[in-house]
Amino acid sequence: MNGGNSKSLLPLVEILISIGIFAVAVVLTLQLFLLASFLGDKTSDTAMAIFEVQSVAETIKSMQSGAELEKYISEELGAAEFYDGYIIYYDANWSVTASEDSAFFMMAIKDRGREDYGSGSLYKFTLDFYRTAAYPFIDERKLEEDETYIPLLVSVEANKFIKK
Repeated sequence: MNGGNSKSLLPLVEILISIGIFAVAVVLTLQLFLLASFLGDKTSDTAMAIFEVQSVAETIKSMQSGAELEKYISEELGAAEFYDGYIIYYDANWSVTASEDSAFFMMAIKDRGREDYGSGSLYKFTLDFYRTAAYPFIDERKLEEDETYIPLLVSVEANKFIKK
């Protein structure tokens, strides 16, 4: 009798092993889909950040005077002064906002102010665009190393020589 009982348990054990392997495969596949989703979000955020930074950099290069440059950054962009530069906050819809509870921010850092020459001044800016929160699954290792980590999406240097 015991011989017949053990034979009937064998298919049940095989089914349980198959279900276990299938469950592991499903979990791994779901993680891959989640990772792909967050990578897609990061890619679209990076593309929008490149667009915003490029727009600001090209506008800076089109300025004709230092006063016009300062007015554009502080008034037209709505930037707030921040240490040795400016900071501009963006909401999740990529609109400029005054709130520090934003999804993104761009820092326009004046690299050691400006250099004066006999015929004019050279203004140097570094435009850094950040997301305020780390991306799940993508930045977890960086967050383990540094709890204050915020992802840098784009960094561009912009220079403008303005004649006197």
